[in-house]
Amino acid sequence: MTVPAIGSQVSDVAANHTFVVPAYKKSPYLPACLASLKAQTIGSAIVIATSTPNAFVANVALAHGIEVVVNPISGGIAADWNFALAASGSRYVTLAHQDDVYAPTFLATTAALLARHGDATLAFTAASEIDSAGTARSSKVLRVKDLLLATFAGRREIVRGVRGRLLVSFGNPISCSAITYDRHRLGDFSFAGDLQSNLDWLAWVTLLERGDRFAYSGERLVARRYNDETETSRLLRSGRRRVEDHLMFDRLWPRPISVLLKRAYALGY
Repeated sequence: MTVPAIGSQVSDVAANHTFVVPAYKKSPYLPACLASLKAQTIGSAIVIATSTPNAFVANVALAHGIEVVVNPISGGIAADWNFALAASGSRYVTLAHQDDVYAPTFLATTAALLARHGDATLAFTAASEIDSAGTARSSKVLRVKDLLLATFAGRREIVRGVRGRLLVSFGNPISCSAITYDRHRLGDFSFAGDLQSNLDWLAWVTLLERGDRFAYSGERLVARRYNDETETSRLLRSGRRRVEDHLMFDRLWPRPISVLLKRAYALGY
């Protein structure tokens, strides 16, 4: 039997891939996100999914020639992400966050990972941080993520089993906007609606616990934007992030270790 060349398999992934951008209200960074998706080295469909339709999103979509799909139910972030996952019907989906910017080789890299590792449920890359102006920045959170990825993933292309569980047990080093999902392998998975900040962290734990495999590239191919306007910043200010971090550590560790991790994380808020 002839085995298809890896380049052909990458093309097959890209041909059945969609960037779905969950747009919320009126992010001034949406145009930059869309421009970075259109600048990918291999082409892909792009769709905007929103539960808060407005003239701004409609005009940006029109300017970029991108379809807008409206979720008729405004049920929070989990409902938005679950709707976005199913919005295109494509097998492979990247939920591209409206505030973030993607390197031109992001899709080519994750598609190649999924082509090489056909049993992987998702492929993800490392990420960097930028500020409102798009200037590179660093933070305690980014340094902790880098440490966890270096320790438990290293140069491996596959994360699974005990090593995968350890990767997500000391925090959440996997950036949700840096992931390309294989919906066939996700099966009946959905993001949990009772969390606002750590629904992605819980998702990675759940998938790894059921035996799924994650494909990984250490290249920083997504620039995540952090400023006072982002949802992450709002959740930090409200204290919701701290509450959900505590819930996750209580789920993952016996109480004595959980208490220590909560204290350590408190230093980074």
